[in-house]
Amino acid sequence: MSDNTAAADLDFSEVFTPEFFQNPYPCYAWLRDNAPVYPATIPFTNVRVWLVSRYADVRDGFADPRLSSDYHTALPEFHAAGLAFGAGTVGERTMLNLDPPDHTRLRGLVSGTFTAARIAQWDAAIRATVDELLDALPAGEPVDVMERIATPLSIRTICMVLGAEPGDEAELRRWADLVFTADPAELAQVPKAIADLLDYADELVTRKRKLPGKDLLSALITARDHGGELSPDELVATAMGLMVAGYESTIRLIGDMLLALLDHPDQLAAVRDGRCTVADAVEETLRYDGPQISSLWRFTTEDMEIAGTTIPAREPVLLLVGSAHRDESRYPNPDSFDISREDKRHLAFGHGIHRCLGAALARLESRILLESLLARFSGLALAVPRGEIRYKPSLVVRGPGELPLVFRH
Repeated sequence: MSDNTAAADLDFSEVFTPEFFQNPYPCYAWLRDNAPVYPATIPFTNVRVWLVSRYADVRDGFADPRLSSDYHTALPEFHAAGLAFGAGTVGERTMLNLDPPDHTRLRGLVSGTFTAARIAQWDAAIRATVDELLDALPAGEPVDVMERIATPLSIRTICMVLGAEPGDEAELRRWADLVFTADPAELAQVPKAIADLLDYADELVTRKRKLPGKDLLSALITARDHGGELSPDELVATAMGLMVAGYESTIRLIGDMLLALLDHPDQLAAVRDGRCTVADAVEETLRYDGPQISSLWRFTTEDMEIAGTTIPAREPVLLLVGSAHRDESRYPNPDSFDISREDKRHLAFGHGIHRCLGAALARLESRILLESLLARFSGLALAVPRGEIRYKPSLVVRGPGELPLVFRH
């Protein structure tokens, strides 16, 4: 499908099909116009999920306390389908899956260490990683950017932030890839991958207690707030949450950004010649076709009405961020990729109490990479026809599975 597909020609069968995952935007337009709160079935289950598609409803939903992040709110059918991340382990108690007051206390402790000054100190290390990855690229030959640049940059940055050893990267990457798998054949391996990640996080916390460093995890171990501190289980859950929260979304952001610029050479030229900044390109990518196309799971704590539709208590809800970003009532010409757009505010990092703490780090990684690519290479081009680029099927994250490019000096 293309963005120009007439919305009137679509129907609800487009939701969660291969065509939908390849390009959900025509379907989003249909939903906004015809069924802004729509009940669908979660793939490979018989569990109903409610899709919220209009900007105002999505934004309000992020801040509505009646939409819980706690898996314990969900119906038994949700748990029986294996949809609760880390169910039965401390992994289900990451900050992403908590409501106030527990979330308030943990976020206060973590945000006190995840400061702008600390993020800025990682700038040089990220630049060194990018330089190393780009040095290894063969000029004039097709390179899968997702495999050779985006994924190693993401996992190395996470290891640096948490103070993990470089030798741990391969296993962390394997576990994280399984956690985010969209392959039905791999789903049975996900619980083991989560258990392995938790064991690793536990070992890393123990290591940092004995030999603290300047990393974020060491700072979290000593964090205090009004006499309180993170419990051992909270430290492990937080460490694992930090490992997985930014891994996949940062990888897909890089792919989404490069594709959007290649699809719009006039916009790429505007960045190259300084009419627009690299930061502008990152922000418009996050709105136009960013990696976070939906919230994480939310669950109604009571029967609640959104856009005239009543959602029963304890049922799962997805706030469709990707649809909200194409809402004509919020953005002029929303289907246009316009780096010079004046109002670049978006919901790519959420809104309200669960707004992503790592937003500045994701921005830093993608900005440094794009700056380095444009400074080093005179040309970037797809190595395959655009129609051959396939997107990973995911309810939450959007981006190409592979992105073969040719770089010219």
